[in-house]
Amino acid sequence: MIWLKNINKTYTGKTNTVEALKNVNLHIKAGEIFGIIGYSGAGKSTLIRCINLLEKPTSGEVIVNGKNLTRLSPRELRKSREKIGMIFQNFNLMKNRTVFENVAYPLKRKGFSKNEIEKKVLDLLRLVELNDKIKVYPSQLSGGQKQRVGIARALANDPEVLLCDEATSALDPQTTQSILKLLKGINENLKLTIVVITHQMEVVKEICQRVAVIDSGEIVEQGNIIDIFTNPKAPITKKFISSLFHYEKIYDFLEKGSSMGELKQVTEGESIVKISFTGQKTGQAFISKISRKFKIDASILFGNVEIIQNVPIGNLIVKLNGTDESIDNSIAYLEENSIHVEYVGIKNDSDKLKVGSN
Repeated sequence: MIWLKNINKTYTGKTNTVEALKNVNLHIKAGEIFGIIGYSGAGKSTLIRCINLLEKPTSGEVIVNGKNLTRLSPRELRKSREKIGMIFQNFNLMKNRTVFENVAYPLKRKGFSKNEIEKKVLDLLRLVELNDKIKVYPSQLSGGQKQRVGIARALANDPEVLLCDEATSALDPQTTQSILKLLKGINENLKLTIVVITHQMEVVKEICQRVAVIDSGEIVEQGNIIDIFTNPKAPITKKFISSLFHYEKIYDFLEKGSSMGELKQVTEGESIVKISFTGQKTGQAFISKISRKFKIDASILFGNVEIIQNVPIGNLIVKLNGTDESIDNSIAYLEENSIHVEYVGIKNDSDKLKVGSN
């Protein structure tokens, strides 16, 4: 559906040159919700604006639904853009026009009759659950309602692609969830390809099937959402995942427990490990199994589970007590069953607890 091939974007000023995008290659499949995540200044907004050529790449090709947009005439490009809707962080509504007029605006000068426009707008407002706000002005709407108007307006031309540039960044968590639910429903019901630009891992977790991570203008990692969440490779990706799963709290917990004496009872033959599991495997069930099978005591000190695309992904901090052989065998058993185990605390010969990822 969308191919970005060797995209580069350079801004040249009087005193300096900025490489906003560097050799970006992406393939976004038809009908999927694709996330592009990065921190402020990473180049993600420039990237999404290259998809509809609001920003023209310095080099490279942008192909949308078989058309190479970088080779189109200005008139052809305007026509192609009609099939690429876009919503924005600051909504971009016309303040002096009603909700109805904002949504109807893209339909003007398209040859539709007044009745056809009215029916289309009312259908869209029903879709975004704002059909009772037809005569209301943007200043009378909440942030979530403004974004719903923006979504309805973006859908007016029956686009094949919907670009979302930080569409939930200005919204509170509850409103964000409602907008994400709406976008997911639109994707499922209209089979619309949606590209989501965000700096919030929660947004990616909720609705995206695949994700690309951008850092300093480069795509450093991309893939299936489950693979990215369970096995991040790039340091920046690991940082995003850590913020979602609260890994830092795990290590803070261990450090605090060690300094306050709560973990000082760890003796020779005891280890603290982080157990990570994915899918329908439950860490608690496997803990019971290894306790019985290898005759070890296992105590859960900390637990965290996130549901991503209906798949549970979790982490447990567990203290294992037993012989070295029984602990090694239990860990080998877990890893044989695709459960990742990482030592985070173990009693060493000098009787000091080592805390942190090995």
